[in-house]
Amino acid sequence: MEKPIYLNYAATSINKPKEMLDAVCQYLTDDAQMSYNRSLASDVGTDIIYKAREEVAQFFNVKDSSHVVFTENITMSLNMVLGGLLEEGDHVIVSSMEHNAVMRPLTLLKKKLGIEITLLPSTKEGVVHPKDLEKECGANTKLLVLTGASNVLGTILPVKELFKVAKAKNVITILDSAQTAGFRPIDVERDFIDVLTFTGHKSLQALSGIGGFALTEEVARKMKPWLVGGTGNMSHLLEQPETMPEKFESGTLNAVGILSLMESIRWINKIGMNNIAAHQMELTEKFLQGLENLPVQVLGTKDIHQTVPVVSLTCDKYTASDLSYQLFEQYNILTRCGLHCAPSAHQVAGTYPDGAVRFSFGYGTTVKEVETTLNALRELLDGWWEI
Repeated sequence: MEKPIYLNYAATSINKPKEMLDAVCQYLTDDAQMSYNRSLASDVGTDIIYKAREEVAQFFNVKDSSHVVFTENITMSLNMVLGGLLEEGDHVIVSSMEHNAVMRPLTLLKKKLGIEITLLPSTKEGVVHPKDLEKECGANTKLLVLTGASNVLGTILPVKELFKVAKAKNVITILDSAQTAGFRPIDVERDFIDVLTFTGHKSLQALSGIGGFALTEEVARKMKPWLVGGTGNMSHLLEQPETMPEKFESGTLNAVGILSLMESIRWINKIGMNNIAAHQMELTEKFLQGLENLPVQVLGTKDIHQTVPVVSLTCDKYTASDLSYQLFEQYNILTRCGLHCAPSAHQVAGTYPDGAVRFSFGYGTTVKEVETTLNALRELLDGWWEI
């Protein structure tokens, strides 16, 4: 069977860097030299975990690499951070674009602790204005949690401007970088980020099962451990150590995943993030132009400079699920339909509860694949607009 056209990079990237895959294969087939063991961690010159922590810190401009914590994915990171910081009566502000990786932990904490949650208003295109944040900050406002860009509308949020307002009001800032890390430069100092959460399997081009968060020293002191257990050192203590990163890292780490993240970041630095993004946005622009004469409704902004390579749409002829199915069944094109784990974003766009079909492009997507997809849409929608 011919390989499908994969247009679901907002969920998980494929076509992983060869250099990363080669390094992982070497690790898995050379136990004597590459296997990870906490008893060997003192040899920091060859320790994969140490090197990867340094690589991540440099990539995001984290001052102290010991404040980079590895987890399974960004969902785990967000659960750990939100659960470790919020207390009874706290107030949290989020955008209307947030993923369930943010909203479900907050909803659980609302039930358990009685926290307050405020959703910032946005335009139908997903644009959020900093002036609206100032109105919502109160004496008990503890956190501002934002996605870097909507996984539904593609719209990039003005994170730096919003976080600057929050910092002036002593509110802790948390970034969900699932849709932006590896696509747009992120600098925790420049962007006023107190806690950066990230995942490896999307634009960072690593394997699934690796993610993490980086946090300032001040927030690390305030945050309680959400997961405790063995850390490989200070084993005489029955309480979790306060040192970093041990305070938030328990159990055997995913060395294979961490290695993949380190090698993928090195690959991104080698290719150049700007070059990677330019290719993806050229494809996005071509796709948007091709949709102009089709009977579809495109969600989000049309400003190519204010979006990630994500295009969601609806049409009158098919439901979202039917259109996605027809694209796969007839043309072997893989998309993502439904609510994309972000129901409030669809409510803003007016596509709740049916959702939309999402097309998302990666560095491995080709111009030919975009053209084939546009031709498929033309054939599926033939006769459904006036000549």
